[in-house]
Amino acid sequence: MSVKSLLLAGASLGLSLVASVSVAAAPPAVAGKLAGPDGGWDYVTVDSSAGRAYVARTAGISVFDLAGKTVSTIASDLTRTHIALPINGGKELLVTVGSTGEAVIIDARTGLVRTRVKTGEKPDAAGFDPVSGLVWVMDNKGGGVALVNPTTGALDGKIAVEGALEFVVSNGQGKVFINVEDKNELVTIDVASRKVIAHTPLAACDGPSGLAYDAAHDATVSVCSNKLAVIVSGKTSQVVGTVAIGAGPDAAVYDAASQLVFVPAGREGKLYGLDAAKASVVSVTPTQVSARTANIDPATGLIYLPAAAYGPPATPGARPSAVPGSFNLVVVSTR
Repeated sequence: MSVKSLLLAGASLGLSLVASVSVAAAPPAVAGKLAGPDGGWDYVTVDSSAGRAYVARTAGISVFDLAGKTVSTIASDLTRTHIALPINGGKELLVTVGSTGEAVIIDARTGLVRTRVKTGEKPDAAGFDPVSGLVWVMDNKGGGVALVNPTTGALDGKIAVEGALEFVVSNGQGKVFINVEDKNELVTIDVASRKVIAHTPLAACDGPSGLAYDAAHDATVSVCSNKLAVIVSGKTSQVVGTVAIGAGPDAAVYDAASQLVFVPAGREGKLYGLDAAKASVVSVTPTQVSARTANIDPATGLIYLPAAAYGPPATPGARPSAVPGSFNLVVVSTR
């Protein structure tokens, strides 16, 4: 996913309030759906300038032309992909590939591979940090962060972080934040020294996955499998609030226009709008069951959520089966 970014908190939470929250005049609503090919998926990223959305799939990357409302598949030989992150002005994508333990840089239009970088056992989320100029790749199995130079395509070192690393966000000012799923904590890394400077226990949180940051309020929001979102001050690394959300979240996105955080609850098929400054839910929008990841086009305020319809499992105890021809991007308008 482009990287999944956001921030929250306000005066009522003891944080410096730079600007007040401005809630959109109309409540968020589903604006349509874009059909795509069948198959599993993980993160979705959006390249606003190119007008494209990228969905990491079981095989390859689905490329959605948002203006023409068309879809194509590239790099179909890459299996168990987790995120396709636009890099180098959107001309290329850095794709994390779980089956081979690599970050693969490909042409964003053709899927042609430029370079492959060994990163870790199970590279998952990845995010770009503008201070270092590097892509930070999370290892969800072996732990650790691999730093990839998007220009040269070379590995620029690793940072030791124990645990199953999930989403990563940068504050753009020298700090990077990472959810550690199996330790229920948020790790803060100093970019200059490449050292962990804080381990924040998320005591109320079980399995933090999606993470977002909002520079206006200098806070992070971690979403948890036990139907909570936890707000942490970027300055103090202390928990400053929790919000009840729905079941099955795997992402959090920040809309700078409204200063709201949007969290998809995949098991319920709902999108929660959070006012982090007040630690409250301000909107709940029906989407589609299974829509657990999401990303936003900051230019339009449209949120894109991959989803599919599911029928009963083929055998008792097995996973439900996706209905053929049902995969789509649910499009939610926030403005």
